[in-house]
Amino acid sequence: MQSNKPRSSAKQRIIDAAFEPFFMHGYEAASLSHLANIVGIRKATIYTHFANKKALFLELLQDALELECAFLRNCFATASDLSGPGDIYCHAFKERYDSAVTLRFLIRMAYASPVHLTDTIASIFNVYIDVLVEQMALALQPYNLSSEQLEIYTDAYVGVIDSLSVELLYAEALYERRLKAMLMLYQNAIRQL
Repeated sequence: MQSNKPRSSAKQRIIDAAFEPFFMHGYEAASLSHLANIVGIRKATIYTHFANKKALFLELLQDALELECAFLRNCFATASDLSGPGDIYCHAFKERYDSAVTLRFLIRMAYASPVHLTDTIASIFNVYIDVLVEQMALALQPYNLSSEQLEIYTDAYVGVIDSLSVELLYAEALYERRLKAMLMLYQNAIRQL
């Protein structure tokens, strides 16, 4: 999907193809020559659309942020009386990770960022966290929590998503067990409100 900025189809093809190499190899090892081969263009053509590798990377990061925030908002918007606050996003998280390179890319860069871009990536990833907190706070409104309670419950929810992210990135084998355990604890706490 395209960012809000107008793009040529050639630039969009480069962006679409660049997510996987940056996710798989990281910033340092992602090769623009390899990317050019994937897209079927010359490496010099990439430079007609992006000043350098960093500019391409930052555009990827912004696109991933926009797409994943939209997905997150959609999950919270489709919540029902049958689901607890944040349940739908938690249950959709692994499937989204498996199917959307943008989430895999965003998580990898947040947890294993190139040293020279750590601050930039952190500030962009914090926008995602802010949207997550905002959506969870809205989902918790019916519980009439104090601001202190709201902060505790939203922080706990961010901790659940954080833990699931790490599990997906590093050791996917225990994901379902961890999801079940964390949701059970979180839902039990919500029921006590």
